Amino acid sequence: MLSQCANQKCSKPFLRLREGKLFLVETERLTKPGQSAVPPFVRARQQQRCVEHYWLCDDCAQQWTLVYDRERGVALAPLRRTVASAGATKTLAATGGAA
Repeated sequence: MLSQCANQKCSKPFLRLREGKLFLVETERLTKPGQSAVPPFVRARQQQRCVEHYWLCDDCAQQWTLVYDRERGVALAPLRRTVASAGATKTLAATGGAA
């Protein structure tokens, strides 16, 4: 169960689905050390993927997203601003206009 924002520096509790951004991350199910390898015919019937749920609060979702890396797992990554929207913001600021 989700309890708080996935950003470890943020302590906002998860209360409602409509606030923030919910992430469903599909990862591969890894075998644990010492666990015997499962024969291929059995492995084909087993679920090979695991779905994990993460949540970013509204404030963090404006600046961050979550990415999955096989070696590091789920991590925060800064959101990239599109060049077009950044240029429009500069133009509005320079002209004093509002959208």
